[in-house]
Amino acid sequence: MTYSPKNAFDAFAIRIEPESDPIAMTQPMGTRIVDHRGRVELPAVMVLFDDLGGLPFALADPSNSSIQARLTVAAGARLERGDVVRGDGRLTMHDDSFGSTTIRVTRGEDTVVHGMSRSVRVGRAVVGEPEVVAGETLPAPDDADLPEPIDPALSGADVVAAIADGSRRIGPLGELLGARIVDASPEALRLEVPAVEWMGNFFGSMHGGMIATIVAQAASLGIAANMRPGVDYQLTEYTVAFLRSPAVDGQNVVATVTPVKLGRRLSTVDVELHAADGTLLARGTADARCDR
Repeated sequence: MTYSPKNAFDAFAIRIEPESDPIAMTQPMGTRIVDHRGRVELPAVMVLFDDLGGLPFALADPSNSSIQARLTVAAGARLERGDVVRGDGRLTMHDDSFGSTTIRVTRGEDTVVHGMSRSVRVGRAVVGEPEVVAGETLPAPDDADLPEPIDPALSGADVVAAIADGSRRIGPLGELLGARIVDASPEALRLEVPAVEWMGNFFGSMHGGMIATIVAQAASLGIAANMRPGVDYQLTEYTVAFLRSPAVDGQNVVATVTPVKLGRRLSTVDVELHAADGTLLARGTADARCDR
């Protein structure tokens, strides 16, 4: 994959809907953001979700900067390549220090992702301009080849081990992130991602939506590593708490996934994201439905 993003919004083909009230954004689903299965999974919409969660509170007082503290997300019907989603964010309660926003992402008339964000005022100096652009929905980002189909006789551990040793692709979204599995253990999968400049925000650190994407992508692979042969899965519930944001200086961040419960119908994993120096950056929990 040779595509080089300008920023997170360019990478995920996100646009603000002009003159929308409440704030709304659109995102088309294309091959650039599918996973190792060729699926559009929850990590693909986390930049969209994060910005819809943060912007309403930020605009309530543009003189005082704010950041995200937590996202809580639920997914319904699975997204597919070729879909175009529209999301909106409504500030539901706030004071001078904290705010909560309700986010809804729809495909046509159907809600496919919903949840809420918690934001906090920080008074931090802004070093750049917001990079999301108002305009018409972009074409689907179809500039990546789909990964090869998965042999249903393979276990999830076999598939993830093949990704780790380079004999199978991690998928276009993982390639977009520059992600690498450094430990394929189903009990403690570790995913390494370089924190590069295009992942940054206007504070000069990593965009919260990118942190949420990395943690969710790690969770998805951690679930995959524990799947029986012939069983597919979908992330359905996801919460991520932002503790610190790393500099986008090229150093690696590492997500470690720990299974909490592995069931026939529902599985749960915890994820911790650490900086290169060991600093804890984020913590997440994800549930996945498991289907034959």
